[in-house]
Amino acid sequence: MNVRSVLEYVPCFRGRLFVVHICEELSAAEALVDALLDVDALHEIGVRLVLVAEGCDTARLARRAGECEVHAAVAELPLTEGGAAVARVNEIVERRQVAIVASGTLGRFDAGSVELAVALGAAKYICLQTDEIPHRSGQPIFAIRESEVQAGDCEDCSQSSELLQAAEVCRRGIPRVHMLNGLQRGVLLDEIFSEEGVGSMVHADSYREVRPLQEDDIPELLSMIARSVVDARLVERTYESIRDNLSSYYVYTLDDTIVGCVALYPYPEDNCAELGCLFIKKNYEGHGYGKAMCRFVEDKAQALGFEWIFAISQSAVEYFRDRLGYSELSRDVLPASRRSVLEASGRSSAVFGHRLV
Repeated sequence: MNVRSVLEYVPCFRGRLFVVHICEELSAAEALVDALLDVDALHEIGVRLVLVAEGCDTARLARRAGECEVHAAVAELPLTEGGAAVARVNEIVERRQVAIVASGTLGRFDAGSVELAVALGAAKYICLQTDEIPHRSGQPIFAIRESEVQAGDCEDCSQSSELLQAAEVCRRGIPRVHMLNGLQRGVLLDEIFSEEGVGSMVHADSYREVRPLQEDDIPELLSMIARSVVDARLVERTYESIRDNLSSYYVYTLDDTIVGCVALYPYPEDNCAELGCLFIKKNYEGHGYGKAMCRFVEDKAQALGFEWIFAISQSAVEYFRDRLGYSELSRDVLPASRRSVLEASGRSSAVFGHRLV
């Protein structure tokens, strides 16, 4: 686990409420101990927690919580009792204990558990299950927008019905729903304290976003690309040069954490634009974020009415040619001002182009 990520998330989660639904099979498994230790750690940093035991029995979960020294109390009424049960859970949470309550029925997204999460204003609804997380074409689904699920984009996914239920929870006002394999040690903390996570998250907010660079972001951007500048993969940039062209830069964020960047430099007199400063942090490579940023600036360039876009690189030849389908071009096609800067640099960079219309 990345310590820096943990430190960034702690103040964000302190005071928030998470509802953790524990499936019936997990409540009888030894792996429950690891999950409860994670719960205790979250409670220690100020996260407000409700544990929902699937079914009608809270005794086993309460006993295991006691063995793990979790400061917990049982809400005697099952959630099938409605408002009275919700009020009792809220009372326990407000006195800074972990509330344990029985769902009163089977199912991961039963009406009572969802109503409880909505009534308490939960920031997360977390399902700890004993099966693997949803997959698509053999690959795990780490994050998917609620709107994608509702549009039918998960019909070819495993556990598609559960994904649809999770999306409905988001539509009810819970920003994020997580489906985790509770048999995996440390899964709760690994999911919550990392941008990528280890489970499946259905989200209704801007978990993944390409947004304009802000001046406050410039120091982080410079620090992020510093290694590539040293390795001569990116042209050196200064605070001032970025600030003076701020509107040209965009960043890719996960949970508001910047993990990549890209720039779009317009050449209106030549009816084209340059895709530049493309960079993804090493730990986030291979997830398609670079391609997403490239498509983002291509759409921007097309919206501005440009006919084609080009990129200049000496280290990403295969990426632009083979992954993005750009054509390798002569330097002669470049705008005169850009060609003179490239030639003056002495770099042996190749030119790649892509028509937009």
